[in-house]
Amino acid sequence: MKNSSGEVIVDFCFRRAGRIILAACALVIVPSIVTVPSAKAQAQAAAGQKNWKDRDEYDAFQKVTQTTDMKARLEALKAWEDKYPTSDFIGMRNQYYLDTYSKLAGTDPTMRQPLLNKAQDSLKTDPKNPNTLYLICLWGPITGGTSPAPDLVTQVESAAHALVSGADDAFAAAKKPQGTSDDNWNKAKITTVSKAHQALAWAAISKKDYPTAESEYKESLTVNPDDALTSSQFGKMLYEEKKFPEALFQYARAGQYSGPGITLPATGRQQALDFFNKLYKSYHGGDDGKDQVLAQAKTSALPPAGFTIGSAADAAQKDADAVNARIKADPAFGLWFAVKQQLTGDNGPAYFQSNVKDNELPGGANGVKTFSGTILTVEPADKPTRVTVGIEDPTKADATLLFTTAIPAAALTKIKVGEKIDFTGVADSYTKDPYMLTFKDPDVPGVQLAPPPPRKKRH
Repeated sequence: MKNSSGEVIVDFCFRRAGRIILAACALVIVPSIVTVPSAKAQAQAAAGQKNWKDRDEYDAFQKVTQTTDMKARLEALKAWEDKYPTSDFIGMRNQYYLDTYSKLAGTDPTMRQPLLNKAQDSLKTDPKNPNTLYLICLWGPITGGTSPAPDLVTQVESAAHALVSGADDAFAAAKKPQGTSDDNWNKAKITTVSKAHQALAWAAISKKDYPTAESEYKESLTVNPDDALTSSQFGKMLYEEKKFPEALFQYARAGQYSGPGITLPATGRQQALDFFNKLYKSYHGGDDGKDQVLAQAKTSALPPAGFTIGSAADAAQKDADAVNARIKADPAFGLWFAVKQQLTGDNGPAYFQSNVKDNELPGGANGVKTFSGTILTVEPADKPTRVTVGIEDPTKADATLLFTTAIPAAALTKIKVGEKIDFTGVADSYTKDPYMLTFKDPDVPGVQLAPPPPRKKRH
């Protein structure tokens, strides 16, 4: 049966004075889902193998079960333990202790270490108790924080490994509490195993073993993909490792997930998305491809195989490699690019005045006799005198050729949009942004740009 909070209530049977006494015990391994009572303890109690020392011990137990204030219940437990340290019901008492400490620990940090101490004591007599192991995995990382003591890390690791290895047995169908649905029983197993992997990730991080932490986070999200909190924690670790594509995916997941399971509050989701947007643009250099990442993260807790996001630095390096290869293969472009780098730098105007203006370019420098590019415009349509050329990029003009007289009609069969053009000329002016170097009355080898001189008349 369940209480008003939806917690599963397990009836423990105790035999005293020849009669069965039922005591309700709401010890929950996963809040609002299920508890995992000791089937052996129930069987022993039902068979009469456990007994109260006397009526006073039973009354002490009854006081524990009837006390709803957790601090008062803790005092009742201590009173029971002080008077009856060797009770037949130490295991059950320990579970009451853990349940009480856990309820207090949320608002009172001083209750967390006593909880862990009691959990360790409890494992001495019941080493496979899933409830105890789970609480160590839950509260150990919270208590230890970012600088845990080595013995706490060991305690958490041991509990987490035991919880994972024993999950199939602990959540076997035969151990499902009466009244618990198969779906809730399975959810309890998923949540429990997922929490164990999260605890192992925390332990690995505390030892700076990031590959293991990454593997454990992935295991946790594989077992339970409906956990945005784990996604955000995983994303933070990946970000600190500078694994930005993977971190971006986890922040996208945490910022969007709003289904069943564990979600971030609305403000937390917005913060995760804001960070995702900022980091994506900074890392990638733009927003292209962002919507695709968001769409993938919305439907999956882990990225697909081969997932990556190209960085702006990688793109810049790729462009630089391409430019260097082109410079090596094309000396004319190398000279053009070198002049551009100077003119677009901080000392561009001075460099233009002293080294470029009114000089013939390329003028045979480095053995280069002409520049080469693709014609983009020829203007005006009637008697054109202005031609723009794309040298670095065939789709983007970076050179302008100005002619004092209109280009002859015969030359326009070669000087037309889309055609390649070689030229040499005197530099007249330039602009830095957008970059444009202008030449006045350049020469175009093989093209007659001026009308031929008039033929002499015969007498």
